[in-house]
Amino acid sequence: MITVLVTGSSGSLGQAIIDRLNKAATYHIVATSRDGGDGYTQLDVCDTKQLTELICKIKPELILHLAATFDNDFDKAYAVNVDATKNILEAVLLSESNSRVLLVGSAAEYGVILPEENPVSEDHVLNPVSVYGLTKAWQTQLAGVYYARGVDVVVARVFNLYGDNVSERLFVGRLQKQIDDVLSGRKTVIELGSLSASRDYVSVDEAAAQIVTIAKSGESGQIYHVASGKVVVMRDMLLRLLEKNKLDVSIVRESEELSNRSGYDVPVIYADMTKASKLEA
Repeated sequence: MITVLVTGSSGSLGQAIIDRLNKAATYHIVATSRDGGDGYTQLDVCDTKQLTELICKIKPELILHLAATFDNDFDKAYAVNVDATKNILEAVLLSESNSRVLLVGSAAEYGVILPEENPVSEDHVLNPVSVYGLTKAWQTQLAGVYYARGVDVVVARVFNLYGDNVSERLFVGRLQKQIDDVLSGRKTVIELGSLSASRDYVSVDEAAAQIVTIAKSGESGQIYHVASGKVVVMRDMLLRLLEKNKLDVSIVRESEELSNRSGYDVPVIYADMTKASKLEA
């Protein structure tokens, strides 16, 4: 059995990955969450001592580091997205284990992308415009530093997720929450920011499949996209979810003032999947 440590297991992506690994029946999974309970091992990834002790105790052959925060508070984002990653890589290095580490990155690392630069490739310059994107870019740079020091580390750079129970910090999660509120009678109107931007959407289940493939077959020190390679206008995603829930677009109020995105908003971004598509599942 291959021992796998999964941080941030309680999210929708973590659950989808764990379900996929369980079906393979060749993995012993140590699933962790910040609060523990419900079958999870309690782990605060910001607690260096606790994190190091757990890695040394279970000696995982594979670490899937999914724990992250979308918070725009710099100190919190740095602690979770950067420091915790450094602690994991440092623990693997000092333990002299053969653990492979997969870090989950984000398309937010790219930041400013011009329409003509699409589809964006993994080696495109990083120019993040959010605290989340900045700290994820630093996480990727840490991967390069520790790879040079001998750690077997690979980055899965995830684009936009859709599916059940995705975080409300993501567009689809916020939209689904408002749809649920309308269906339950708690709201009568869905309020959203501008929907003119185009994004690359990948289902949670497909993202989980791609991440498992990257963990198994990705070349150490490399970055791979987790995406569809297709562009979807956010308004079309709205219409798709409204139709699924049998709701009419007339209940939607769209205004730029309602946007939760500050600063530059990328008009269109989608992934070049050439590199990822060459991996064997």
